[in-house]
Amino acid sequence: MSELAMTVLFGTETGNCKGLAEKVATKGEKNGVKVDVFDLADYSVEDLAQLSGPVLFIISTWDDGEPPPSAKPFCEALLSTEIDLSGMNYTVLALGDTEYPLYCECGKQIDARLAALGAKPILERTDLGEDFMVGYIGWSKKFWKTLAGFFGIGK
Repeated sequence: MSELAMTVLFGTETGNCKGLAEKVATKGEKNGVKVDVFDLADYSVEDLAQLSGPVLFIISTWDDGEPPPSAKPFCEALLSTEIDLSGMNYTVLALGDTEYPLYCECGKQIDARLAALGAKPILERTDLGEDFMVGYIGWSKKFWKTLAGFFGIGK
């Protein structure tokens, strides 16, 4: 059996999304999953079509509905592209502040755009607020259980 590869793409301002991406990578390695982690600041929308395994987007919403400044070029490119992503399986983990009216807006936009470009969600988008680590624990269990069933890997 060939090794399953997964990609985690994160966009962050404070480092919280990077930290969660690293947690996912560590858990993946323990489960025999090769996890490639990339900062959206250094990633191109065109590269999405080349991905073969599941893709996890972990992104925060900055200020009132905006992507983190470093991820803004990627997000703007994604919203304006017409790339075919019908071969992509993905999920979105969105972080935000519930005090803002556009709570987790960046994650919502990415999720909607990926679906519009033909990508298939393997797990519904999850929005996490200020105490995101508490929500992350439950999300992580659900995420790995879903991957185990979808791709036949260990939990």
